[in-house]
Amino acid sequence: MIDQALQLVRDRLNDHLRTHFSVPEDLVSLSPLADAEGKLAQPARNRLVVFLTNIAHDAVPRSRRDGIVGQLNQAPPLHMDVYFMVASGHDADLYGEGLKLISAALMFFQSRPVFTPQNTPEMPLGLSQLTVEVSNLKVDEIAQVWANLGGRYTPSIMFKMRSVLIDAGAVTSVVPQITAPSQRTEPESV
Repeated sequence: MIDQALQLVRDRLNDHLRTHFSVPEDLVSLSPLADAEGKLAQPARNRLVVFLTNIAHDAVPRSRRDGIVGQLNQAPPLHMDVYFMVASGHDADLYGEGLKLISAALMFFQSRPVFTPQNTPEMPLGLSQLTVEVSNLKVDEIAQVWANLGGRYTPSIMFKMRSVLIDAGAVTSVVPQITAPSQRTEPESV
């Protein structure tokens, strides 16, 4: 569900930015900002990048606050908070464009803080509501996040998405993405 929730956010943000700026191409990528060597990941180049930064358990989800209790003999679903960042992967000569896109993304989430099947018809089955809010970080926390990410700071903002529901009893099927093991070849020694 986490992948589907983040893909939904990416797709809705892309739709908004394409319309807002009257461009045909995607302006947002769901990708790590950097590759394994620490270089800017190719899907992130000159785009906004949405990437996962943390997953946390919501110990008091809204349904429990409202007094809704699950069936006996069934483990209650997990309500997860998903923290994600929207960051600019723009080259130095396009720095202003990156800032413009981050500003437009902030306006999008400010005007659309709640995603439901009513206002988001393409919402995946099993997601009933997602709320997105800015997650404020102090300067030292931002430095720690970027140090953990292995990169230098780039214009970005952290968001908290509540409440992604994980319920094994609700899963009807799992479609595997991996169809065969990868064949790694090791370079020959000379």
